[in-house]
Amino acid sequence: MTIQAVLTAVILLVVTYMFFSPRFPNAVVATVGAIAVALTGTVAFKSVFTYYASTSIVLMAGMMIIGGGMFHTGFAGWMGNSIVKLTGRGERSIQIVAILAGGIMSSVCSGSASLMILYPILCSICVASNLSINRVLLPMFAGIGFGTFMTLAGSGMCSTTASILIESGYEGWEFFSPTTVGLPRAIIYFVILLFFMGRVLPDKFVKPDEAEAAKSAGLPDKLNGKMITSGVILVLTVIGMVVNSPVCPMYICAAIGAVAAVLTGCLNQKQMFASINWSTVFMIGGMTAVAKGVEASGLGAVIADSIMNLVGADSSPLLIVFVIFLVTGVITQFMSNNAAVALMAPIGIAIAEAMGIAPHAFVMAALFGSGICCLTPMATPIMAFVMEGGHYTPRDIFRWGLLEGFASLVAAMVFIPIFWL
Repeated sequence: MTIQAVLTAVILLVVTYMFFSPRFPNAVVATVGAIAVALTGTVAFKSVFTYYASTSIVLMAGMMIIGGGMFHTGFAGWMGNSIVKLTGRGERSIQIVAILAGGIMSSVCSGSASLMILYPILCSICVASNLSINRVLLPMFAGIGFGTFMTLAGSGMCSTTASILIESGYEGWEFFSPTTVGLPRAIIYFVILLFFMGRVLPDKFVKPDEAEAAKSAGLPDKLNGKMITSGVILVLTVIGMVVNSPVCPMYICAAIGAVAAVLTGCLNQKQMFASINWSTVFMIGGMTAVAKGVEASGLGAVIADSIMNLVGADSSPLLIVFVIFLVTGVITQFMSNNAAVALMAPIGIAIAEAMGIAPHAFVMAALFGSGICCLTPMATPIMAFVMEGGHYTPRDIFRWGLLEGFASLVAAMVFIPIFWL
């Protein structure tokens, strides 16, 4: 290995250790990595911070602002309220609506915003139905996981992989690229839940939070002008992103939608900045710079060669998809899913280059491997909240997560080869 490859390997090991440690904020760790690859000369100083303003970051921030407008106008609350009203009082119907509501909400809002809107509504329904809250929170969490992998704008992981592909000289994702695996994954997972949900959810009664339930009374029942405006902005933005014209590419559509949300009063400037998850922005920007360092230093090629020697030089690409999916799925239990995919995507690209094929299948494997953030309470902040609200044990979380992990694995191994190999 060259001296730059050795230095980059040290940086990668230190960054990985810091991600595993709860003492260091993820955004800071990613920035430390970006600065380090610049100091070693692997990435030019003048370009290292341009990754924080990449087209994928602009797209993601724009969609966050549009989602913030929907939240502040009350449109998101009205939508969540309207969806959940479809349910009856039976446990199974409430669980199904919780899944569907989580999926629909997280496809237009962030997972955290979806949780903030739906949690009080579900508490209210559980109070009225005398139903244990732990019978619906994990189904809602599953639904939120559906929406985050439906489109390019659905999650930070989608933006992360798109940025890494583009910075490596390849074509990024189209708006519905994640849907090729995300939709089958959602269908498979939903069917599995219909059969096994009742068996893996705990039977112990957990009283719903009545204070949270009271908050649902403040959600709007009728649309007003600002709410309609925020909904129209979302629809027009999504249409523009699907068309993805060279004259107005996806990230410009997102930027226009964000500006329109502010100019029409859907949210003010302070709310606009508060709508952006700056930790995610810094995480993606910093780790994209680190990923570029891994590629430029030659470390990615060294890791790829080591993996190829381990599994065999004549290994099937399908086996590599499985390995990348599995490794990403394991490490994302103990660190941010954005960090996990940012570590593994460059390795997938390097392996693809060593095999002489396009890297999109391996990057897609890393993307969906990072989505198995459901086996431990530390895998994602949303899971930690759900665990506390439902009084779930780590064993409850693990059993539930196995269902999602199995659905994700089946979808990845079947549909990644169909669409991307």
